[in-house]
Amino acid sequence: MDIAEIIGQILGFVAVILGFISYQVKTDKQLLFVHLLTCAVFSVHYYLLGAIPAAILNGVGVIRNIVYYNKDKSFYKPRLFPILFAVIMLILGIYSSNGIHSVLIVGGLVINTLCLSFRNPQNVRKSVLLTCLMVLVYDVIEHSVGGVVYESVAIISAIIGLIRFRRKED
Repeated sequence: MDIAEIIGQILGFVAVILGFISYQVKTDKQLLFVHLLTCAVFSVHYYLLGAIPAAILNGVGVIRNIVYYNKDKSFYKPRLFPILFAVIMLILGIYSSNGIHSVLIVGGLVINTLCLSFRNPQNVRKSVLLTCLMVLVYDVIEHSVGGVVYESVAIISAIIGLIRFRRKED
């Protein structure tokens, strides 16, 4: 393992910590800001590991979170932006593909981008199960230890949320 990979793995754990913090903050704006930082650190992490599609798509995630952070501004179009960012991710993901396994990260992040616009939190949690599983497999292939930890915790958290908030049978 060379120095770039070691730094990349360390940054992966920094991103994991930021990701955990992002889900503990009080406001939507705070969550988007910390998640923006998470995406930025994961982008550098993936770049140092040579996982270029993931680095590029997390970079798009930074821009997406900046736009969503400013959703109270007049330029924000709630129906347009999820589709726009999904298309951008799809195009850049295809362009930067480094093997068949890139389909996992591209598909996972495109689906995730669209599903984040769901109004129903249970539907978001259901989508997380699929998208995080896809990214988890990609992370295993790319040897992203931080990514594996992050996606594993997200899957567990989504399952807990689905069980905890499921509709009570009458």
